[in-house]
Order: sequence, then C-alpha cells, then structure tokens
Amino acid sequence: MPVATTPGRSRLGSALRRLRADRRGSAAVDFALVVGPFFLLVIGLLEFGMLMIGQTLLQNAVADASRFGLTGRTLEGQTREDVIAAIVNDGGIGLIDPARLVFETLVYPSFDSVGQPETFTDTNGNGQWDSGEPFADINGNGQWDADMGAAGLGGPEDIVLYRVRYDWRMLTPLISHLIPGGAIRLEASLAVRNEPFPAGGG
Repeated sequence: MPVATTPGRSRLGSALRRLRADRRGSAAVDFALVVGPFFLLVIGLLEFGMLMIGQTLLQNAVADASRFGLTGRTLEGQTREDVIAAIVNDGGIGLIDPARLVFETLVYPSFDSVGQPETFTDTNGNGQWDSGEPFADINGNGQWDADMGAAGLGGPEDIVLYRVRYDWRMLTPLISHLIPGGAIRLEASLAVRNEPFPAGGG
C-alpha cells in the first residue's frame, strides 16, 4: 500500500532536489577557492625568479672583481681597493642596494686554507681553542681566528677570496610576510690566485 505524503513534506523534497540541481553561482565559488592559491603561486614564481637574478648578479660581480684584482692593476686617481669595490657595486645594475651589500676580500697562504681556522695547540683536549692556548697567528692580527684569512687584496701569487653577502628583500608584502625577516641571505664567493705582477702593482 503506498505511503501517504503530506503536502509540506512533498514541497520540502522538491525544494531540496531543485537546490541540488541548481548550479548557479558554483563557478563563482570555485573561482574564489582557486584564485587565491593561483595568484600566490604566480607571485611566488616571480619572486623566485628575481631571487635567482639577484644571486646571478652577485656571482658575476664577484667574478668581475676577481678578474681585475688578480692582475694587480690600478687606475689613475683610484686605489686598487676602490676600483674593485666599484666593480662589485656596479654589478648590481640597480637591483642590489650597495648600502646593504657586504663585500670583503681575504688573503690565504693556499687554496686548502680558505675558510680554515688558525691552528692551535689543544692543551685541554676539548677540540676547540680556549683562551691561553698557543696558536699560529697566520693573519697577524694578534688573536686566534676561526677563519685565518687576512683582510686585503694580497700580493703577487697570493690566494685571495672575494666574498659578498646580501639580504635580498621580497618585492611583494604577500611573500615578504611568509619569509622570516622578510629577506633571504644571498652569498657569492670566489677564490683566485693573483698573477705574478710587480709588487707595486701595474
């Protein structure tokens, strides 16, 4: 025997069926759900591309500076240090702020010693240098250093490390808020041997 239905229940069922079949506005909802992550992805790709450009500029600047520095040359009216610093600053082509660029050159006795600590006598056997322990003052600054490099451009046939550091700031606030401090540390370095130029430069 068929089950009787009340008019109210029948109208409710019909309304639910019409609601399920009605697709009006679904495209707008789908778009709202997709557009946010999509734009975040696009902006992220653009930021990553700019970051790679910045890294390439730094590496090229270091290479250009080292190519000039290893010759021992100077330019009229400028010191060797000033010329090399200008080469590094100009390498940013306006995308890198020279005021926030950290550039240094360190001289080493050999390629193997680049970035290495000064040797010391570990009298207490704890594997690290402690005050009072004898050490070889390779860079001549009167103290033990975890990096034996001596500041400068070196002389003929010296090993020189050219190194830059730069905190690349994100261009968009959206991505900047996702990065701790809003910046990513970029670094570039290159170790070269100076040519056997005359001690006074050329």
